[in-house]
Amino acid sequence: MESKSSENSEHSKVTPRAKLVSYRQLFDAILSQQLGQPFVQPLQDPPNSLSDRQALAVDDLGFLSGVVMVDRLRTVRGVPLDVEEHVKRFQHSCQAVGIELPNAHELILKVNASVAQHRSTFAPQDFSVVMLATPGRIGSHPPQPTLMFQAVPIDWSRLAGWYRDGQSLCISTYRNIPAACWSPAIKTRARLQYYLADQQAQLEMGNALGAAVLLDTDGYLTETSAANVLIVEDERLVSPRPEKILNGISLKRTQRLARQLGYPISEEDISVERAQQSDAIVLCGSTGCLWTAAMFEERLFCKPIENVVYSRLSAAWKKDIALDYVEQALTYSACLGPKPIQP
Repeated sequence: MESKSSENSEHSKVTPRAKLVSYRQLFDAILSQQLGQPFVQPLQDPPNSLSDRQALAVDDLGFLSGVVMVDRLRTVRGVPLDVEEHVKRFQHSCQAVGIELPNAHELILKVNASVAQHRSTFAPQDFSVVMLATPGRIGSHPPQPTLMFQAVPIDWSRLAGWYRDGQSLCISTYRNIPAACWSPAIKTRARLQYYLADQQAQLEMGNALGAAVLLDTDGYLTETSAANVLIVEDERLVSPRPEKILNGISLKRTQRLARQLGYPISEEDISVERAQQSDAIVLCGSTGCLWTAAMFEERLFCKPIENVVYSRLSAAWKKDIALDYVEQALTYSACLGPKPIQP
């Protein structure tokens, strides 16, 4: 990551609105399949060679059995954020299901190459990079995994809504996958429980920016489809027990910064009632960084700017990554207008 020495003068700068007038075309291009096509590279191909395939084959185990490992990171001023940590987690997920990947150094080079390839397309905006891997096509001997990289735009309007007003949350009747099925530390595209939970949330709340919090089989909070969840109690931050949730990279940053600010951290079971009685609910994820809940079920929380713990944590986040991510989203959202409806 770039030096933070110039953070006071540089990290808060956002490109003027005049330079963004054409960026609605970016989303139109995504929808028309001109951009965002996944780059697919079977691992048996020679280094640096490209496969002609631009999607999974119908006999790929990723398609047949849903065995797709994933990780997602975002750029900060065009530079991948926490790339080493994301690659390490991606490797762990793949190893858990027997997918053999290149070493970490090679994967980091591939991520950087994907970012470099798409930087001019998205500039001056930041964007996300998704890493995907499958065991490959059925019947391949020896196994020939498929590795994919995809650059996708960030939904600035969605993030701006979270930062400005907070995110509405509700409890889903669908439970999260227990560790007896597979470890929550495995980040996979097998996300049916999240899909169903968010569909239920949209129907119940009628809020496109809202999300469902999934409970574990014992009825305690775990996470949403896009974020780790913490509650604030008397300036103490509480996260669900780590063995029940994804080992979030943004969660680790949030906990580290909270400790530096003097806030105690604990990892405990969190009941629905306890979360409703908390002072605040804080969410963190690789794309959105850090934001708060506006409401949780019937409980309404104060505006994000009125919460001292969140305000201090958000300021620490901005300093740590050398970017005012809130101002960035608010500015781009105002310039780009609403995001087109996804097909």
